[in-house]
Amino acid sequence: MKKYLLFLSALMILTCSANAQLNLNRIGKKVKERVEDKKKEVETDLEQITESNHLEQKAEQGREYDYRKTYKVSATALDADPKAADQTVEAMYTKSISEIHAAYEQFDPELFPYQPYYNYKQFYYLNDEEEEEVRTGQYTSIVMNIAQLPAGAFYYMPYTPIQTPDGEVVVTYDEFFRNAWTALFVADPLSPWAFHKYVNVLMFENRMFEIKYTYKMSDAEKGIVDAETGTLLFAPSEAAYTHAQDSRKLLALSLARSAVTIDYLRYYLNELFKQCDAETNPVLKYILYWKIDAIMVNVFTKHNDYDGADVANRKVEASYNALESKRFDIETDARMHSAETVEMPKSVQIDGNTSSKINAMAREMFGEEFVRTVFLDNSWSEFQENEYPYRVMHLSLPIAVVVKRGDKYLINYYDVTKSPNGGNWNMMVQMGASFKPVKYE
Repeated sequence: MKKYLLFLSALMILTCSANAQLNLNRIGKKVKERVEDKKKEVETDLEQITESNHLEQKAEQGREYDYRKTYKVSATALDADPKAADQTVEAMYTKSISEIHAAYEQFDPELFPYQPYYNYKQFYYLNDEEEEEVRTGQYTSIVMNIAQLPAGAFYYMPYTPIQTPDGEVVVTYDEFFRNAWTALFVADPLSPWAFHKYVNVLMFENRMFEIKYTYKMSDAEKGIVDAETGTLLFAPSEAAYTHAQDSRKLLALSLARSAVTIDYLRYYLNELFKQCDAETNPVLKYILYWKIDAIMVNVFTKHNDYDGADVANRKVEASYNALESKRFDIETDARMHSAETVEMPKSVQIDGNTSSKINAMAREMFGEEFVRTVFLDNSWSEFQENEYPYRVMHLSLPIAVVVKRGDKYLINYYDVTKSPNGGNWNMMVQMGASFKPVKYE
């Protein structure tokens, strides 16, 4: 993967397993000019964020590292890292390879705990294309799996062992690219390529994405991943592990909101809007949505130079609001793309009045997508109060509804309720149920 070639034709790259691969349209001819302009910019001091007092304190400590300074690699790094002396400034960067590697040595180990960097090379972007392919493959596998999760399900992040001076421990797969791409961005925040890579990390802090994955541990407080095997997490507790992630996030966000210009954010977002609108693969479209949402919520509207009255900013927000209004359909389509097809349930006979009433409710809910109602029972169940006199609160009838979206038939399960006197009909999705592809003839 050659970054100086691929970035000109893609805003994000997913080296997807099987047949899935995301190739976005050409970003434009002015990117190189933007990099040169960025070299000349005088950036303001880092602004601290007040999302929590504890993280704010870590951001203050992060000021000890200043991306505007030119650091030199240590003698030890020169011996351990063959590229530490390379003065090449690659395309889409504003700093040399040596300067970026030297910056890694300056990072606070509480934010970037894999120190010194040359002893934990797999956690840093070190211009090793083979290592980057592995890192990107891990990222792709995770996001594709999460994108296709059924509603209410969680993705349990895989663990992998690493060696430390104190012995073998494990880290989660996401930690490799989260640390590497955040470190790269913090080292050279004026680099379009570094920002592009950091957006992949930012997505993992997306409000809709973050709740979909979890770290499974036997004892989170003691950092024990598996009590039976004695497998230990890299950090002494899950809280310490995620604290480092949150602290890195805070430092990187402060740079994204100040060092990256508001003009470039608008440009980047507008390109993502175009790609999302044109994308035909539902899973990749959903991933694009996550990226856009992460930038909009965490960076764009909180940028130091953001002005809500600015026409250009309002246009970006209008595009985002239009996309946000389609979020449910985008998420559903992604889940349906590779979901397993289920058998059509058998429908029972029901009286005509009930059938007509429920069919009308389903048509009103789904419009032209509605295909048919499947009645799963022909008698209403009574739901009573828990205490005497145990009055009947409502009656309930289970059904399934078949809809057609695009060229796919989907099914979902609902409970139709009515009051004991026959009034107040409602149709509510069953707890935990979600649309699934169904065999329909």
